[in-house]
Amino acid sequence: MGVYAETAIVITCKNNKIAKEVKSKIIKKAKEDENDLNYQFYGKIVIDDNEVYVDKSSGRIQNLEYQCEKLWELIKDIKGVIEMNCPFLTESDGPFFTNNPDN
Repeated sequence: MGVYAETAIVITCKNNKIAKEVKSKIIKKAKEDENDLNYQFYGKIVIDDNEVYVDKSSGRIQNLEYQCEKLWELIKDIKGVIEMNCPFLTESDGPFFTNNPDN
């Protein structure tokens, strides 16, 4: 069983025109590879000025890391793409506290 993870990817571009190009390339690739989990998105792909926001998740953190790598490979050669940040939120067990001496 894997560890669930999700991310709200932020792709920073030189300007709004480049951000629109990034979004259209991601959407085009997702449509071309409908059955490829690397390009499926559960949320919207949104542009805000010169940044593109993409939601992704996976039942395994390793798969999400791979999906982010594949996304970077798709857009890294677009002139004007500055960076892509993928902060992960993961599901994990936290500490357990009890006052019950039997546990």
